Amino acid sequence: MEKIKRLLQLECNYRLPEPILDEFLGLAVELHLDARDVLVMSGQVDPDIFIVKEGILSHSYFDGEKEKVAYFSLPGTMTFSSHCYYFAQPAYYQVEPCCETVVLRISKSAFDRMVEKYHEFSRWALSMAQCQMYFYEKKNAVINGDARERFMSLVNNRPEIMEKVSMKKVASYLHITQSYLSRLKKELLK
Repeated sequence: MEKIKRLLQLECNYRLPEPILDEFLGLAVELHLDARDVLVMSGQVDPDIFIVKEGILSHSYFDGEKEKVAYFSLPGTMTFSSHCYYFAQPAYYQVEPCCETVVLRISKSAFDRMVEKYHEFSRWALSMAQCQMYFYEKKNAVINGDARERFMSLVNNRPEIMEKVSMKKVASYLHITQSYLSRLKKELLK
């Protein structure tokens, strides 16, 4: 649990006092998932909070023709469906493990009680949300350019995605075909 505590503290700018972080993590239920599982089903309501302990989650949506991967969650990332959490509406993104993954699940009600109980927890949760917006924008700044540049940026910045995520999901994330991804790997990763 020390590793996940360290990763969570690095995920945002506000450091949560350790006793409060311990209490928060004590509310979690550990889930072990494999790549065939679905954590949050698109179109269903699941307002809970998830923290990636090990592995990688993909967040994808259906654009009317095919599935598109919007982003990934790596160890130390806290994630949830904002549609479900804030408005009790069905999830837009489908959240799935890309490999064997362990997540910590904390109920919305338990999370909300922590927000009400501790001002420091509220500050931490706000900082976490702000940092996630920053990282989403940073992803768009780093994973840009033509297909080769996007591919090399992913290889250089998030090699664990290239190692653990299926070619189909990586290709979708990079907005290229699987066959073109295979060519890029052969050509650029000699």
